[in-house]
Order: sequence, then C-alpha cells, then structure tokens
Amino acid sequence: MKKLFSAFILLLASQQVLAQQLFQTFDMIVTDPAGVVAAMNKLQSSPTGQQSTATVTLNQYIANGESLATHQFLVVYSSTEAMDADLLRNASSADWAVFLSELQEVATVEAEGVGQILAMGGDIDNPVASAPGRTNVYYQMTVSDPAAYASAWADFTSANAATGIVSYLSSVVAYGWNPATHVVNNVYSSVGEAVANMPQNYEGWDAFSQRVDNIRTVEGRVIATHLATWTPE
Repeated sequence: MKKLFSAFILLLASQQVLAQQLFQTFDMIVTDPAGVVAAMNKLQSSPTGQQSTATVTLNQYIANGESLATHQFLVVYSSTEAMDADLLRNASSADWAVFLSELQEVATVEAEGVGQILAMGGDIDNPVASAPGRTNVYYQMTVSDPAAYASAWADFTSANAATGIVSYLSSVVAYGWNPATHVVNNVYSSVGEAVANMPQNYEGWDAFSQRVDNIRTVEGRVIATHLATWTPE
C-alpha cells in the first residue's frame, strides 16, 4: 500500500491526474463511415443526446493487427456518477434504440472495453491532445505491478515534456478476450510524426525499459487517427 501511495504522490506532483474519468471503447467493423457519423449526429441532437455529459470520439484504425475492426468509438465520462446516469438513461431511451438500429446497418461491434484514465503525462499543455486529425498510438499491456509501472512512466514522460510528448496512462477493467490490464496512448499530430517519434527515440528509454521489463508485457500496438468528436451541450 505504501508503494502504491508513493507512486501516485509522484504522479500528482509531476502529471495531470484525471481522477475518475471512466471510458468505454467500442471496436467496430464499419461498412459506411458517413453512416456512422450521421447516426451519431442524430443521437446527439435528440433529447437523450442533449442530456448526455459524455465526450464521444470516433477514430479510424490505421494499423490494428489481426483485428478486423476499422473504427473505434471512445466514450469518456467525467465521473462514475456521470457514467451511471448515461447508461441508465440510454437503457430506456427510444432515441438510443433508434441509434443502435441505425448503427447496426452500417457497422458491427467487434469488441467492447471499459476502463479508467489514470493520468496525462509529458507536455500537458500541448494542443495536439485535442487537435482534429490527431494520431493515437495505443500500447496494450498486462502489468503485474501497476504502482511501479506508473512511477517509471511518470519519470519517462516528465523527462521528455520539452519534446512535446503527450501520453495517457489508463487501466483496463474489461476488454473481452484481450488480456491487457493497462493502456498507454501516445498522441501525435499525424501518422508520419508518430512513426518518426517512437518512444525508443526519446531520452531515458533504456532506463525506463529496464525498470518495466519484468513487470509489463506488451500485448498489442495499435495506430488510429481521429475523425470526429461530439462534446456535451
């Protein structure tokens, strides 16, 4: 417990902690991207959508391993209460039922996940974090010592803040067959920038790698680009 407490004191001192920001992720095989956007626009303009406090982002996968998913919905809630309220509202909403029906005509959900965003590291003021068209590189990992990993990640991202690196650390509660317990998402302005600026190129990579070598296993690497975001009214 002391080790866990110490690690998160370090995060509080050097990172922006995003306490209780929960998320859902939906991997989809999409046949009509414009139809997905249209269905989401219709939901957001409905009474149910206007009551929602969630931020919804649609990403397109550029590299997704053996998965057939082409797109991702990422739904972020500001708190546990906000998440519960949205899920309860949707369960009895005619607007939500229409959305699901229209979505099924243009997409098939391949996988669903739930987790919590723990912290944002690096240059937390970099506008790329919310820039249209940004690229996300996801590292899906199983972590045996979350506190030790968080401490190493905090040191590494803080040491490289001047380079403009933007990184998120999240825990994964459930993600179907995927065994990952944590996800690191590094954000770039484009796919080309992401490929040219892999973490291995940053200062302190060797030290970071040694600290986490025996406590984490990378299960998958995914690249996705931002298409659209819907924010609460």
